[in-house]
Amino acid sequence: MHTEAIAISLDLINRHYQEPNRNRYESKYFWEELYRLIAASGFSAIEIPYEPVWQFGGRSGVPMNRYCVNTKYENAANYRALLKECGIERVTGITFDPNLFMRNDNLGFYFGATGHFAQEALAHAADMGANYFAISPSPFYGRILQYHPDLEGQKEAFTQRTIELLGGLAAKAAELGVTLVLRHEYWGLFGGEQVVSLLDALPETVKLDLDTANLFVAGISAADFLAAHDGRIGCVHLTDTDFVDTADVWKTPNPEFPSHRATQVFRDPGTGSVDLLEIAGLLDRLNYQGPITCSARQTRDPFRALLRTRSLLNQFQK
Repeated sequence: MHTEAIAISLDLINRHYQEPNRNRYESKYFWEELYRLIAASGFSAIEIPYEPVWQFGGRSGVPMNRYCVNTKYENAANYRALLKECGIERVTGITFDPNLFMRNDNLGFYFGATGHFAQEALAHAADMGANYFAISPSPFYGRILQYHPDLEGQKEAFTQRTIELLGGLAAKAAELGVTLVLRHEYWGLFGGEQVVSLLDALPETVKLDLDTANLFVAGISAADFLAAHDGRIGCVHLTDTDFVDTADVWKTPNPEFPSHRATQVFRDPGTGSVDLLEIAGLLDRLNYQGPITCSARQTRDPFRALLRTRSLLNQFQK
């Protein structure tokens, strides 16, 4: 496997629970130093989570949406030039999570806000020259249930509106030359194999994201999933976990942080129970040529996570 093409996701920085403190996190200098450290760790490509929240508050040093990038660098071209100067050759993908907009019992608000900001994020992906735009097709199941206790009765209508929303994004993505990819978090309305049924209702240009940790927690073999859907995979996320959901945590409002035990769902790549070496070997045997991204989204120490991930990739080369 040519590991020099593998990207690292900026989801390894999270403002909610880890260093740096807020003043550093929101400062331009923190990110520009981080890009150089990412390059020094052997990564020349990044993935960026799109976070609309930074459009409404805080300073604009956080490079997680179009508004912030334009405020600090005037436009995407200048930002990409800065990345190259720091050793980052490309942005391979943009990810989008609609959880922020599931905040009341008004589904019109949810779909309207999600559609608006997803369109903006998709255009931003094109400006960044990204290969893919990976969207979570639903919020957390438990979060929806908080505001819609009759969710099972509304599931068909919710699915149809989701298909309409994603269909519009698919048309726009094809126009912009970006691949629309469906994420399959196990805690969503379309977790596990259910995402395949959703994909079947969408244009052929829409692809799947293969996320190894999410498949592991859902009890699905990532190797079997990859073999079954080879040709429909738009990107691969190498994620790791030790978590086994024995208490229906996926149905809770905040499933990434199980309330009944002191644990986190994800681990840094190479430190959990997912056989990432097996997946890497299978990707090679299937001659997979698409984007691959490492994600350490729950790390407490992002700089240590960079080195842990590089250590794993060194094993791929052996």
